[in-house]
Amino acid sequence: MKPERILNVPGAINFRELGGYQNQFNQTIKWQKLLRSGELSRLTPSSVEALGEYGLKYDIDLRSPSEVEWNADRIPSTTIFRSYPVYPIQRGEHSDIPDHQNLKYQSYEQTMYDPYLVMVLGEHSRIAFRQMFLDLLDNTHEKESLLFHCAAGKDRTGVAGMLIMAALQVPYDTIRQDYLLTNLVYSQRDPDQLRQQITNEHVDKLIQKMNSVFTVAASNLDNAHQTIINTFGSWDNYFKEALELTDQDLNDLRKIYLE
Repeated sequence: MKPERILNVPGAINFRELGGYQNQFNQTIKWQKLLRSGELSRLTPSSVEALGEYGLKYDIDLRSPSEVEWNADRIPSTTIFRSYPVYPIQRGEHSDIPDHQNLKYQSYEQTMYDPYLVMVLGEHSRIAFRQMFLDLLDNTHEKESLLFHCAAGKDRTGVAGMLIMAALQVPYDTIRQDYLLTNLVYSQRDPDQLRQQITNEHVDKLIQKMNSVFTVAASNLDNAHQTIINTFGSWDNYFKEALELTDQDLNDLRKIYLE
C-alpha cells in the first residue's frame, strides 16, 4: 500500500490514513502511523499481508464484544489485538479494558442521552479511550502503525479520530473535514451490501441504528467538541482531567506522531 488518505484495502470499508494532516504549529502527522476504518472481518489474504507490510502493530477494536464475536477481525499474526468497547458492555461480556478501573472525573451532563456526549464524557467510554492512548504511547517505532475502528468506521471511530487529532493539536476544522470524509466514502458504496455487512439482530439496538445509517452529521461532532471546550476550557485540560493523561504523555504523543 502507498500512503494516501483513502486506502484501497480489499475487503475493508472506510479505510483511511491520518498521515499528512497539519497541526496548528505547522507540524504534520506522520504517514504510516495512524489508521482508521470500519470492521475488518472480510479482509482478503492479500489485504492482511499488505497490512503486515504496512507495519500494523496495534488493532484497536472499539466495538462491543458481541460485534467482535460475530465479525472477528482478520489481521496479521504479528498485530496486537485490543478490545476496547466504547459503550458499556453487558454482564458476562469480556474485553481488554481492566476490571474495576475508575476515573476521578465524573460527568453530570443532563444531555447524556446523546451518544456522542456519552462517548466523550461517560466513564466507561473515557476508560476505553484512555487505554487506546496508552497503546498509542507504546507505538514508538517508525513505520509501525496503530489502527482504530468500529463497525462502520464513522461514529465511534469518528470520535476516536477527533480525540487523537485534538491531542496532536490539529485544528478542529481539519478534524471536522476528516470526519465528514465518511460521507464521501459511503456515497460510492452499495448501501444494501454495507448494511448486510455491519448490522446484526444480536447487536444492541442503538449500535444497529447508528450502523445502518451510512452518513455522519457534523452537528454531532460539533456538539461533542463544544461541550468539551465549554466544560474543560481546552482540549489539553480534557485529556488531563477526563482521561488522566499527563503533560508528559501529551508531549510524548506529539513526538511519536508528528514531524
